Amino acid sequence: MDIEKSLNFIPAEALRAKIITMVTLFSVSMAVGCVPILISMKFNWFTKAAGTNMRSSNKLVIGLLAFGGGVLFATTFLHLLPEVDENIKLLQANGELPQMPIYLAALIMCSGFFMMYLVEELVHVYITSRENKTANTSFTRVLSIRRTSDGADNSDDKTIVTKELESGKHHGPSHIAMNPSDDSIVSALRGLLVVLALSVHELFEGLAVGLEASARNVWYMFGAVSAHKYIIAFCIGVELLAAGTKRWLSVVYIFTFSFVSALGIGIGILLVGGAGATEAGLYSVILQGLACGTLVYVVFFEVWRQDRTGLSQFLCSIAGFALITSLEVAVELGTCVNAEMFAYSLIQRSL
Repeated sequence: MDIEKSLNFIPAEALRAKIITMVTLFSVSMAVGCVPILISMKFNWFTKAAGTNMRSSNKLVIGLLAFGGGVLFATTFLHLLPEVDENIKLLQANGELPQMPIYLAALIMCSGFFMMYLVEELVHVYITSRENKTANTSFTRVLSIRRTSDGADNSDDKTIVTKELESGKHHGPSHIAMNPSDDSIVSALRGLLVVLALSVHELFEGLAVGLEASARNVWYMFGAVSAHKYIIAFCIGVELLAAGTKRWLSVVYIFTFSFVSALGIGIGILLVGGAGATEAGLYSVILQGLACGTLVYVVFFEVWRQDRTGLSQFLCSIAGFALITSLEVAVELGTCVNAEMFAYSLIQRSL
């Protein structure tokens, strides 16, 4: 009877934790993302004339993002990937999944990585095909390390273009000039697509939280996701203002970015409730593996970008990795102790 009560109690606690994290992740991200807008309204800060890409220039923001990258890196390879592998082995033991001569968990994770890669490239192709002259480049450049590298390689060309613009001699397309005749609907759609591209991985991060089996793991994943999401939300708010985006559009974009993680948790709840991915079957385990690959993409293509290299970034990344590693060890030791105490109490009651 005690065992049955314990088994029924765990899903209820996990479900409650998922609901709390879903609401918290959305509300805090929304509030943090709107802070730059409120500051701008009061002090007229973060204007387009004085705006710079904080994700590439502010040392504090760079350090915090690098710390969040270390957190995600450790979470992916020390927590999520082993969990996916364990779930796959359980499915194979139950006959729901055939034995394969390959590390299936890693294969699914790599599939998630390339899926996110493809989504970004498709969005980039669509944006560039719809615009006559590129705009909002300070925000668009955060999409990919490849385009950041291209920007660094062509810095001399950009300097020439800037001088031509200042002298009024340049009339062709550029990576700096804003086209005043550009259709407003297309511009708004462009900004939304950029935010959606940044938000797709947030959906899978939320899904990773929603597919956890215990309240402890839910809070663990919530902390890992929060470690970088709040910082990115603030940076997006700053960069939207620096790019001259209308305030109401900025709020819509920040809402979109904040909502998708909560949506991912909600989808996870609908799929498994308070249980874990294994109980929901093969599809939930595959989704959990794809979420792993998405996190890997986030770490290497968005958080640890080439334009933010340096020893300080490395040290912050190591600090984030060490924190999660320590927590993982502490949680595992605590689980072993609790399991031993629980088994001992059952033996005592049976005597």
